[in-house]
Amino acid sequence: DLAKAITAKSNPLTARVLVNRVWQQLMGRPLVGTPSNFGKLGEEPTHPDLLDDLAVRFMNHDWSWKWLQREIVLSATYAQSSHADKQKLAMDPDNRLLSRMPRRRLSIEAYRDAVLSVAGRLDSTVGGTSIQPDSPEEGRRTLYSQISRMTLNPMLSRFDFPDPNAHSALRFETTTPLQKLFLLNSEFMVYQSNWLAQRLREYSGSSQSKIDYAYKLLYARPPTATEIALAEDFLTQDKSTRDGQKEADIWTQYAQALLISNEMFMVD
Repeated sequence: DLAKAITAKSNPLTARVLVNRVWQQLMGRPLVGTPSNFGKLGEEPTHPDLLDDLAVRFMNHDWSWKWLQREIVLSATYAQSSHADKQKLAMDPDNRLLSRMPRRRLSIEAYRDAVLSVAGRLDSTVGGTSIQPDSPEEGRRTLYSQISRMTLNPMLSRFDFPDPNAHSALRFETTTPLQKLFLLNSEFMVYQSNWLAQRLREYSGSSQSKIDYAYKLLYARPPTATEIALAEDFLTQDKSTRDGQKEADIWTQYAQALLISNEMFMVD
């Protein structure tokens, strides 16, 4: 009886909350700024008609998550660029009217999975035991990370994973020196960089074709002429006589630089 009451069409609150959560995950910010508080003390929705329309149609489509996600990602709003011209900035400086796609950072789960994917090491096996996400040789999805209320994994906590002991309606984003030090020096990142470097070296063709392949693989775009020139200058310099580095080490450094770039970490 309780389940039926919660999901009854006469009680649209459940559908509105769910739609708001999915919108938040896909668009970077929710329609209701307080996802866990739809009461009098919570924020008013920025687009109430849109929220209600999606909630009603969500229920009419048998509460189908696939339908809801498809409806949002195929919309013109989702397809917008994050670029904002002067007119949009003047009319909608905080982007509350959704005049552009919010530029946002990947969660640590999505970023780790992306790194494993481009390195050719992502294990998409469903189910199984929990993992330690900062283990270099662990290739399973971050979804299966072990979460301890006593001692949260350092990799997760360093990149703003919410406190397991408290309710978290939104995930706060921080930028700290420890994050960059982890990306530069951790065994996990160096290990994945080696795998990516090997993948690039094994790609047939010239250095320029390998660079082009790397940019399309990591950033889904071709490199610019400047980026190609900088990469070739770095990859072809004779380091072996200077500090004993081999060609493989140079490719590993190049791969790591691509993995820790802002473009890899951000969604435009």
